[in-house]
Amino acid sequence: MRGTDLSSFLKNDLLFYQKKNGFRFGTDTFLLSSFVKLHHGERVIDLGTGCGIIPILLAKKYENAHFVGIDVVEESIQLSRENAKLNGVDDRFQAVLLNVKDVDKQFKPESFDVVITNPPFIEVERGKLNPKNEKAIAKHEILAKLKDFIRAANYLLKFRGRFYMICHTSRFTDTIHFCRNFNIEPKVLQFIHPRKGESASLFLLEARKGGGKGLEVLFPMVLFKSGNYSDELKERYENFFNDK
Repeated sequence: MRGTDLSSFLKNDLLFYQKKNGFRFGTDTFLLSSFVKLHHGERVIDLGTGCGIIPILLAKKYENAHFVGIDVVEESIQLSRENAKLNGVDDRFQAVLLNVKDVDKQFKPESFDVVITNPPFIEVERGKLNPKNEKAIAKHEILAKLKDFIRAANYLLKFRGRFYMICHTSRFTDTIHFCRNFNIEPKVLQFIHPRKGESASLFLLEARKGGGKGLEVLFPMVLFKSGNYSDELKERYENFFNDK
């Protein structure tokens, strides 16, 4: 495909087309995928799916679940459809061109068991960034804000449905505030540190629509040691398909 390259992932078990100069998936994408736990036959939606890597990874791991990915970038939707075919999961994956603010125009309320997102987190002033720039859309609140993603999760989730996200720690308090405002109660939290002794840069969150109070904080995860992946991150990569 023009303007793309083909990347292998998880010891060449999977292949993905992604833009050469657009937003490219990284460690945060994998961390979120490995954090998600699904049950038999669940219906899952990924908000801001990009090239579709998260639902496709999960579709390969959970063979009885069904997936939808939405994105505002048409090229990303095309890539996600191609990637689903390439990896043999196109029968359980639907890609929809849609702004997260408009989910009520495409889907019925409470129609998903699980919502997943790696949302844009950088707050911006109107007009400072190109609204057609794929990288900017992925990281900056240009076409939708963090609040819009969590509001959409509330609309889409069934009662007691689960919400999984990864985000920069600069938006941690905003995330907790928005989740509670939209009746999505934080249940499991893990902070991610680049290296031992450095401050956390990311957090993983599992929350539940209509859930009761009570939060489990997991042991922090360190990503790199002496310039290489940490033992924990290596283990997550190696055991991704077995850790259900």
